Amino acid sequence: MCGDMKSIEIRRRFEVYHENQGFVPLPRAPMLHPSIPMSFVMSAGLVQIETSLSQNKYKSGDKFLLVQECFRHFDLNRVGTDDIHLTLFEMPAAFVFGPIHKSGTIHRMWTLVTSVLGIEREKIWVSYFGGGKVENHHLPPDLETFEAWSQTDIPRSHIVGLGVEDSYWIQGGGIEAQEVYRKCGPHTELFYDRGEEKGCGDHCRPGCKCGRFVEFSNSLFISHTLHAENGALSSLELPFTESVIGTERVAFILQDVASVFEIDRCKPILDTVRRLTYKDGLSISQIRLSENVIVDHIRALLFLVADGAPPPGKDGRERIIKLLIRGIVTQQLILGIKTEEFFPVLIDCVAQTFRDILPIMPEHKKRLNVYLQAESHRFLSTVSAGRRRLLTLLSGNGNHVLSGLEVLHLEKRHGMPSLLTREVLREKGLPFPEVEYQACLTSWQEGTLKLRV
Repeated sequence: MCGDMKSIEIRRRFEVYHENQGFVPLPRAPMLHPSIPMSFVMSAGLVQIETSLSQNKYKSGDKFLLVQECFRHFDLNRVGTDDIHLTLFEMPAAFVFGPIHKSGTIHRMWTLVTSVLGIEREKIWVSYFGGGKVENHHLPPDLETFEAWSQTDIPRSHIVGLGVEDSYWIQGGGIEAQEVYRKCGPHTELFYDRGEEKGCGDHCRPGCKCGRFVEFSNSLFISHTLHAENGALSSLELPFTESVIGTERVAFILQDVASVFEIDRCKPILDTVRRLTYKDGLSISQIRLSENVIVDHIRALLFLVADGAPPPGKDGRERIIKLLIRGIVTQQLILGIKTEEFFPVLIDCVAQTFRDILPIMPEHKKRLNVYLQAESHRFLSTVSAGRRRLLTLLSGNGNHVLSGLEVLHLEKRHGMPSLLTREVLREKGLPFPEVEYQACLTSWQEGTLKLRV
């Protein structure tokens, strides 16, 4: 395995491999797209492909290559809780239009990951669609994909059938004029086995959420549309295959590091955060989570701002920018980072780390710094008021403990993040009401708990 392969080399090998097979490169798209006015591009180039499909730009036999950044705001709360999730990541993709040849696709991707990228064959597992119910349709197992994998040198014991939730792709809403007819089809994923010590038991397999198996590549066989209203399945006039890898996850595997935050595209930023951290008394797990959130969010912010993201606010894209900034400031407070140069130093580090991928102009860095300074000032004012309310509540409780409901009320009504409430209680030697807070949060999210104004 190529233990020192850099992320840029992983990307280059994907591109060269596909160009040599006749795939035509497409330019990256900006992260802002008019078809998703309330958010950012959240799939690896599929928005760009969808737009061109609606304009009948592709025909059977066309093959395209696209390397696209992907941003997933719905993963904000997962960042730092495991070793592999990022909100912003790079996804090289290869598209083939026309009749779907699963055997050829699988052979191409197997050669790429084993011979071109050098991932150890013995540690790779794969999945295929094992059949299941989609709307009112009982779909059979995708035996063609199973047989295609059986023709490679992967052990049959490493080929796993999974259900609809894991191995049948259905397009989400949000793409302009595509809400009714949602493209769909079975897919196959490649997983890297991190070892039994990372697993949850003897029956641990791909599809398990314990962290032993890391998905790093998949191929979608997009052959049908699903009618959102009546559930009808119809064959696509122009089916296509999309095969992708996740650059950061492949780097995580090939560089043999503890998490994606330790790869070459994140480690310089992580080291910068660590040089500025000085607070004592935090657990190792809390320090790691805080560091990782800062690294993830500052990367995402600079890419989004460079592509034209608006200043933080209350609606759509503005709210996502606000959440990213407040996430950074929250973890900054937990880590005890107080230097006024924190934001400029971080921005410069990200720009330097990604200089070969996305040229960051001085005006981009200046704009992001303005966003960070303005929103952090507003947020710190909110936190200061929230802390005063917290201390008042504690005083009323005899300085003993807060209830889960009180923590939730501070968070949702007064903008005091539960993470900061937890830190205040830790400093005072008081417990955080975790179980009660989580129960109240779930009830609030389900609409069964109303908070007083």
